[in-house]
Amino acid sequence: MKKSSTSNKANALAAQWHAQALVRHRAGQLDAAEPLYRQALKQAPHFADSLHMLGVLHAQRGQPAEAAELIERALQQRPGDLIALNNLGGALNQLQRYDEALACFGQLCARQAGNAEAHTSRADALRGLGRFEESLAACDKALQINPALRRAQIARANALRRLNRFEEALAVLDAVLAQAPSSPEALNDRGNVLFDQRRFDEALTSFDQALSLRPTYIDALFNRANTLRALHRFDDALAAYDALVQTSPGHAEGWNNRGAALEMQGRHAEALASYASARAANPKHVMAHLNAALCHLLLGDFEQGWPLYRWREQAEEARLNDRPLPAPRWDGQTSLAGKRLLLLSEQGLGDTLQFCRYANMLAAQGAEVLLESWPALHSLLARVEGISQIVLRGDVPPATDFCVPLLDLPGLLGTRLDTIPAAMPYLHAQADRLAYWQTQLAERCTAGQRRIGLVWSGNPRHSNDHKRSIPLERLNPLLDCKVQFVSLQTEVRESDLPALASHPALLDLRDGIRDFEDTAALIEQLDLVISVDTSVAHLAGALGKPTWLLLPAKPDWRWLLARPDSPWYPGMCLFRQPRHDDWDSVIANLVQALDESGTAP
Repeated sequence: MKKSSTSNKANALAAQWHAQALVRHRAGQLDAAEPLYRQALKQAPHFADSLHMLGVLHAQRGQPAEAAELIERALQQRPGDLIALNNLGGALNQLQRYDEALACFGQLCARQAGNAEAHTSRADALRGLGRFEESLAACDKALQINPALRRAQIARANALRRLNRFEEALAVLDAVLAQAPSSPEALNDRGNVLFDQRRFDEALTSFDQALSLRPTYIDALFNRANTLRALHRFDDALAAYDALVQTSPGHAEGWNNRGAALEMQGRHAEALASYASARAANPKHVMAHLNAALCHLLLGDFEQGWPLYRWREQAEEARLNDRPLPAPRWDGQTSLAGKRLLLLSEQGLGDTLQFCRYANMLAAQGAEVLLESWPALHSLLARVEGISQIVLRGDVPPATDFCVPLLDLPGLLGTRLDTIPAAMPYLHAQADRLAYWQTQLAERCTAGQRRIGLVWSGNPRHSNDHKRSIPLERLNPLLDCKVQFVSLQTEVRESDLPALASHPALLDLRDGIRDFEDTAALIEQLDLVISVDTSVAHLAGALGKPTWLLLPAKPDWRWLLARPDSPWYPGMCLFRQPRHDDWDSVIANLVQALDESGTAP
């Protein structure tokens, strides 16, 4: 009885402190409200109202991790509190813990089927999980309940945007702005659509308009900084990111993207510190871990880079997320003697070409090595030493003792800069294709003239394509050199067709190249390959062919920094942009190198 009386007294005192806190909180005096909530919790540590509202206060400060922890504690005391459940879901969405957020809003929608706001928040979580069609359906459900709910209209536009239905998204947002021209949310999200269309100047205007209406609008501050970075206004972008994280210190995405902006300026130590701040703000932030990994790898710090690189599997575009592993995952320590090991492809064709070299090291440990392959590489990879069988991606693999993602292997096998397995060649062209292309080039090329393969663009759907591919017309100074250029492109973009037509001496062999076997055999007939960073560059390097690789100012991690060579491919010479978008300097250096060095780098 005495214990109950003491508890009641503590709760009564807590309620008094809580009431005072609420007055300050409702007046927007967050700094004054916080110590009062804490006094309430000092009296009664499990006082649900103060736990909940202190969590809300942290959410308002842009501290979703603290908010989620406090509101979860409140719900432990009062599980049926639907307002707290809604606020927890909102904090979890901010933390990108979308599965947990979806569970919250799923409960809320089940208990309040007519709650249009809950359906909209559920749509936000589904969008975060990449389930865009379901997100769109949830928005439609919310709008059935309340057609005038602006947040649902905007969420619907966001779902359309993620489905790449940009014009529909803009139409929805323009309709919202016609009714509510001072909606910072609609202006912000309109900027996002324009950003995705690479209409960066228009996007910046939209974000500025949103911020003129709400200067502390966190999302617009973040998006404006991202747009400045995309415009390569890096000093302005850093100032914008700094303003963001000062306003919202727990904004993990802001810290992460600030790190990316610092990397673009070559300030790698500061970038790593910014990624660390992102990880501190949200230990589950996938891209902060992955970007730190890529930065370490780019710097040649493989010891720290490889363990962090495992976070790639949780990235949105990862190819491992959509399937269960077919066998226990090899840990790098368990003996492989007499075991069957399946190497899983996971990223692009170039990654498979680069890292299949590790098969021989695994076979030397006694493993029977099976390699999962894309169909385009099947027969070429079947001849790699150490590989006993190729399994086509999508087919049911045979029974194996272990499996391992291909890009785990450098870390598991302890690869450092000075231990990269770089014996060349490890790929070999097929004899009958060699004979075919020898005949073709003999008939179509001038005898005695240097033959140089050329690749100027890669997969247009690659997220970094705009930085690594070069419009063909920009290569005009190179194409004027007195050599026989041979296109190794299997596809030519419509925008490049006029330039291709204006250079009839550039041998276009698209009609004859069926697969990588043809490309490999064709490369073997050449003196040199000049390529942007795409799979053909890896193929040429692995064939041991002298290769000149053209790189953007911020290259992919595997090409490291500053050096003119690659430890992955000893026959490769790297031509780097001295500054962002400066292909003209690269091309001038190529022309000079061709004049000075003939066929060899």
